[in-house]
Formats: sequence, C-alpha cells, structure tokens
Amino acid sequence: MDDVRWFAPNRFCTLVVPRLRERGLEIALDGDRPARLAIAMDAQVAAEACRYAARHRCPLIHYVWDLPPWWLGRGRHDWVWLVAGRYVRLPRLGRRYAARRGFYSRLHYVAAHAAAVWVPSAATATSVRERFGLDCRQVPFCFDSDRFTPAPAVRRPGLLTVSHLTPHKNQAAVIRAAARLEPKPPVRIIGKGPERTALERLALTLGVPCTFESDLTEAEMVTAYRTAELVVCPSTFEGLGLTPLEAIATATPVVASDIPPHREFLGTSPHFFTLDDDDSLVAAIVAARAGPPPSRDVLSGVTIDAAAERFWVGLTPYLR
Repeated sequence: MDDVRWFAPNRFCTLVVPRLRERGLEIALDGDRPARLAIAMDAQVAAEACRYAARHRCPLIHYVWDLPPWWLGRGRHDWVWLVAGRYVRLPRLGRRYAARRGFYSRLHYVAAHAAAVWVPSAATATSVRERFGLDCRQVPFCFDSDRFTPAPAVRRPGLLTVSHLTPHKNQAAVIRAAARLEPKPPVRIIGKGPERTALERLALTLGVPCTFESDLTEAEMVTAYRTAELVVCPSTFEGLGLTPLEAIATATPVVASDIPPHREFLGTSPHFFTLDDDDSLVAAIVAARAGPPPSRDVLSGVTIDAAAERFWVGLTPYLR
C-alpha cells in the first residue's frame, strides 16, 4: 500500500513530490493501488480523486486554488451525490451558479466530503468560506524554484506578460499602457486563449508592436524571463499568482496589479499599480524601468523546499 495517491493534472502540481519522497513517503502519481491518503491538487482531478478515496476508503485532501467569482456568481451549488462511482446531480430550483454549474457543484461536493480542504492564499480561503461555506487550511504552494533562477543575460527592450489570454488576466491594460509610453515599447505576450484576436486588434489600433507566443519549452520559458526588460502582471484575480514569482526569481523587474494575493506573496519587490487606472500602470512601468532589480528575499517562503515542509507537516497526521 502506498502512503499517498497524488492526483495532479500537470508537472507543476507535483513539484513537492520528489522532496516528500526523499523524506520516505511512498507516493503514487498514477494507477489504482490502495493508499492511506489521497490528495487532489487541482479542480480538474478532484472528481476522480474523490471516486478513488471512496473506492479505497481513505481520507482525501482537496486543494482548491481559487473559486472564480464569474463562474459562481451569487448562486448556490446543485445537489450532488456519488452513487456507485458515478456523480448524480439534481439541478437546484432558484438561484444557481452563474455558469459551469455541474463542474463547480461537483467541486463543492468533493470539498464538502474531503477530510480537509487546503488553499494557497488568504484570498482563496475567504472565497471557500464564503462561497462553499467550508473551513479550510492555508497551505501555500510554490513556484518552480529549481528552474527559475537568475543568470547573466542580455535584456530585450519591452514589456513581457505571461498568462492565459482571458479577460481577467487583463493583458489589454499592458497594451494600452505601452501605447502611452514614448517610444512605444514592444509587448511580448506568452500564452494562448480566447482573447488573442481582441488583443491583436487592440495592439494594431493603438500602434503597439505586439507579439504572441505559446507552447514554449521549459528552457525557453526561463530564457524569456531572464531576457525581459520588465514583466507586467496585470491580472484582476488570482489564487496565488505564479508569473511575478517566476519573474522575481530571475531578477527581472516586475509591475503587478494591487490585488490581495500579489500583496500577500510579493511583499515590496514589485511596483504595484491600481486596477482600472492606466495612469497608475504607466507610472509603475516607468518606475520599474528606472529602478533596481527586485529583492529575491520575498521568495524564501514559496520555494519548493518551503512548500514541501508545509505539505509534510500537513500530510503526516493522516499517515500515522
């Protein structure tokens, strides 16, 4: 029997696993062998992990990164049951989630039936309590501190932003800000998503040189940060916020939106700007370009080793 069956949709969600294995934990990343504990590290695998825990009668830890308000609105979850390994949902009459009702209703069921709900930030903890009505434990995760490190590099002029191309990531603000600088700096956007066409149109209208890239290798991603003049993180909503952490780790100046998770994890390293205030963003970009590299001291609590220690402390009571 394994100690932990670790459910994760990608390599990032397993960053702490090697460190935990070094401490003696037997952790399986796939298969259906029995384990003493299951953990679901993302919403994409929560339903599968809950079925596994029910099948093997082991406790489940459900890690909730965030609960986007535009999906839940002011509604409530539908009624969900797990019956013979299948989820059965009865739509609620009256006020329901705004969208993706089945997905977030199942997510609520998993959280409500888990032995514990863990979250990365105080902002997500508030969301879970308010929207799911559940207690949770804050266990911050990490960025890939093994990969993202400083190194001598030639900086390419311009602004870099890295994220999915969706409205809440707010890349349009970066393009608008670039249009107000003289000369207009090139904007490099790494990511893909439904907003690309609108962003391309905005850049063309404002005369901002803008490139879009996606599917970079891990090495290319690190190089993009190390060679950037400035990284702008304009998101309106995050559960943790990886992009500014990765940028600071490579000693690249950072401008970040003034939202709670950024304040919680970034300290005073970035130059903050006020959301929906293009003047504030332009001023932050000017200050960041003229200032020194950010302090990396703020990252000590979000390295892989630091997160592994938190997970070790949190997991071991279930394995005694």
